[in-house]
Amino acid sequence: MSIYSPTVGEVVRDLGHRDFTGNPVEGVYMDNLAGLVYLRPESGGCEWTTAPEAVQPLPSPRFIDVQHPSRPRTADVA
Repeated sequence: MSIYSPTVGEVVRDLGHRDFTGNPVEGVYMDNLAGLVYLRPESGGCEWTTAPEAVQPLPSPRFIDVQHPSRPRTADVA
């Protein structure tokens, strides 16, 4: 099975995280870094990470206008 490569701003399904009803959560694809996929809520908010193999496209693609893809947070401070 191949790993899906979304476009920045694409809303995807995260099979690695579930909502309170047990359904996979949806998030906006922001970036890949260090082998992880960074997603954020459609309404904005903190990003979360998931495994690349947990990302799945939606049956009907949806995109969010992302002005500047956010940089994933790291412990390194410049």
